[in-house]
Amino acid sequence: MTTLLIDLGNTALKWTPIEEPDNPHTIIHKGSTHFKEELYDLWLNMRPKRIIGCTVAAPVVAFSLTKFFNDHGIRWNWVRTQPSFHGRMTLNNCYENPGQLGADRWYAAVGAADAMLEERRSLLVVHTGTATTVDSILYRESGVYDFMGGRITLGPTLMKTFLTKGIPSLTDLDGAYDALPRSTRDAVMTGIIDAQVGLILRARSVMRRQGFDPKVLLAGGSAKFIAPYLQEEVPDLIVKHNLVLRGLSALAGQQAEGLGREDA
Repeated sequence: MTTLLIDLGNTALKWTPIEEPDNPHTIIHKGSTHFKEELYDLWLNMRPKRIIGCTVAAPVVAFSLTKFFNDHGIRWNWVRTQPSFHGRMTLNNCYENPGQLGADRWYAAVGAADAMLEERRSLLVVHTGTATTVDSILYRESGVYDFMGGRITLGPTLMKTFLTKGIPSLTDLDGAYDALPRSTRDAVMTGIIDAQVGLILRARSVMRRQGFDPKVLLAGGSAKFIAPYLQEEVPDLIVKHNLVLRGLSALAGQQAEGLGREDA
């Protein structure tokens, strides 16, 4: 019997035994529960004693999962954002209203700070998928960090979708990146990638002007499209996926050691 970690996003569900947060199983659900019979049979064979999950999307899928856990007597906890995290490191939530911060962004920040603890540096945590989030984490002292919030915009796919819907004449958008694009479809693709990279560089520039030199972490389903161009500007870029699951693993460790509330 084990504890399972779940990261339920807009289009994908990631899950893993607690011992392997960096190597999850991924199911593309797109808001439906077509996968449930096969997955639930697998989970029953694993006999999990507890579920720690994070979800801010896909309510139909979340409801199905919760019903399954209840029907089979499996303890579950859909986590909430905390005012602060205390484990191997401390992360303070400096959001104006901490409860309004999405749990996915919070536990990605927890996972990033936990993973990069030995670096003793401020962090810029970028997740690019349906949306792109760029969050600033300031390193203060001796394993203490402050989550300062960040920026949210459309992810690359949504940018492309809205351009198609908003400008009917743009029908062929399967272009390629070109530093000097000479076709409309290449111009669109170049503009999307530059918009993503530019947002990240702007956030890093602001942190640097405030006296912090952040390590940039990039994750998410669209990271592979952005990484080559971002790395030109940020040579020490780290592509590090599954930060939410790593954050949930850190939370489980916090609770096991009695350092945090069980209902966090």
